Amino acid sequence: MTIGNSPVDTGARQYLRRFSRYVMACACGLLIAGSVAVASPGTACACSCVSSETPEEAVSYASGVFVARATDKVSDGFTDTYEFEVSQVFKGDVGSTTTVGTLANGNGCGTSYQVGDEYLLFVSRPYQVDAAWEGYACGPYTGVPFDIRSVTEKVYGPPHPPREAAPTAEISWQTRMTAGIPTPVLAVAGVVLVGLIGWSILVFRRRWSRGTHQR
Repeated sequence: MTIGNSPVDTGARQYLRRFSRYVMACACGLLIAGSVAVASPGTACACSCVSSETPEEAVSYASGVFVARATDKVSDGFTDTYEFEVSQVFKGDVGSTTTVGTLANGNGCGTSYQVGDEYLLFVSRPYQVDAAWEGYACGPYTGVPFDIRSVTEKVYGPPHPPREAAPTAEISWQTRMTAGIPTPVLAVAGVVLVGLIGWSILVFRRRWSRGTHQR
């Protein structure tokens, strides 16, 4: 008995067709993402720090200002992500634990921190990193040395402990798992996986079509 034109067969074909298009769209998206990831290191530029006119102005630009100790670090080769235990907050809604991302190897004004050391951090909202904050090599700068801590207290007042209700951030397990694998490799692996899924669907559709015509 032929069921090639039955509602069940038609619905299955429509489902497979939509799913195939979805898989191909995902493959294209991953391919583009992989290309961007591969190209990103080549677009890094030299760092040029802007000088402020006064110390007060220099410490006022950051989105977040707090004292914290670096407790952990992971890196994917392009960005470094640090986890910090926060003790004092001058500016920003910062929880007791937070993360700071920075471009690796000093690219694009990226910086580095030593795990175990305490820092007075001047950070911005994340732009090129997947973290709660983004850190740069350019700190408060006027061209003339000044006492950054005392000027910070003058501008923001005495620090306060991190609020219990403030958002906290930790290095995620996904970041830890993929830290040792370069981003381009992950992108290519994703494209290959989606390609295999798409190929399997095409094979299934052909066998389905042959089976319905032979009945």
